[in-house]
Amino acid sequence: MSAPLPDTAAETAREAAPAADAGESRHRYPPRAVLLDYLYAGGGLVFTLGPLAGAAPSGPAAWVFGGLAALFAAYGARTLLRHRTWIGVGEDGLTVHGLIRRRLPWAGLTRCTLGYYSTRRNREGGWMQLTLACGGRRLKIDSQIEGFEPILRRVARAAEERGITLDRTTAENLRALGITAGASDNS
Repeated sequence: MSAPLPDTAAETAREAAPAADAGESRHRYPPRAVLLDYLYAGGGLVFTLGPLAGAAPSGPAAWVFGGLAALFAAYGARTLLRHRTWIGVGEDGLTVHGLIRRRLPWAGLTRCTLGYYSTRRNREGGWMQLTLACGGRRLKIDSQIEGFEPILRRVARAAEERGITLDRTTAENLRALGITAGASDNS
C-alpha cells in the first residue's frame, strides 16, 4: 500500500526537506529554478559526448570534447547539489543544509550586500543575489529561492542589530523591495 500524495506544495516541501530546528523557516530552490541549468548540463553533455565517442582517443578533438564534457558534468553536479540544498533561517542565524552543513550566526555577521543583475538593457527581468559574510566564510543566495524576501527581511534586521553599514547599492535594492533595515519579519 502506498502513502497518500501531499495535498499542497507546502506539504511537499516539508516532506522533501529534513526536519528543521525549532522556529527555523526552510527555503529551497524549486525545480523550476534549476530546470534550465539541468537542461544546459544535459544538452552540453549530449553535444560533447557524441563527438567524443567518434574522436581518436589521443587526438586533440578528444582533449577538447573531453574537457568540455567534464565542465558540463561538473555544472550538472553543481546544479544537483544546489537543488538538494535548503536553507534554514532562525532567530540565531542561518543554516545551509546540503552536502556539508554550514552555520552563519547573526552575531557573527560582518557584511551584507544585495546586488541586482539585469538580463536586459531596460533593466527588466533579472535576479538578485544576497551575499553574506561571517568571519572568513561567505554565503550567496539568489532570488530564485523560495521565500527570498523573508530571508532579506531577517538579514536586514540582523545587519541593523549588528550595526553593519550597508553600501548604497544594497540599501537601494532593499528599498526597491520595500525593505528597510530593522523591518520586522512580518511586514
